[in-house]
Amino acid sequence: MFRKNDDHKQLELFNATTGMDERIRRRLENSWAPLFYEHVFCQINEEPFSVLYSENWGRPNFPVNILVGLEIIKHFRDSTDEELLEDFYFNIQVKWALGIRDIGECPVAERTLYEFRQRLYTYALEHRGQDDLIYQ
Repeated sequence: MFRKNDDHKQLELFNATTGMDERIRRRLENSWAPLFYEHVFCQINEEPFSVLYSENWGRPNFPVNILVGLEIIKHFRDSTDEELLEDFYFNIQVKWALGIRDIGECPVAERTLYEFRQRLYTYALEHRGQDDLIYQ
């Protein structure tokens, strides 16, 4: 079942930067992460990906904008899946770039990445000649 992810738009009162030293927080705010969040992550349209999910049954999907953002970061940083997941769990810049403001929030399994890629590949094979979902 497809569900759009808008959770990142509502900031929590307390998050990973609440108790952070101001100098460190400024470095985070001046890093690549806020730029990625604003100019890449927030521009990802999840609606075209709804065709990858059942309308009637199953649990809601893992946020598509996070999965697509992870793929972009993976290739941007030339990471393996293992390195990508480690960064996703423990690197505050990666979390920030994906709209997640707290460490430990929004866990993802390696299998979720593989299944998402498989769904994209299968859809592309079944719909040859149409626009690729990623490039839309």
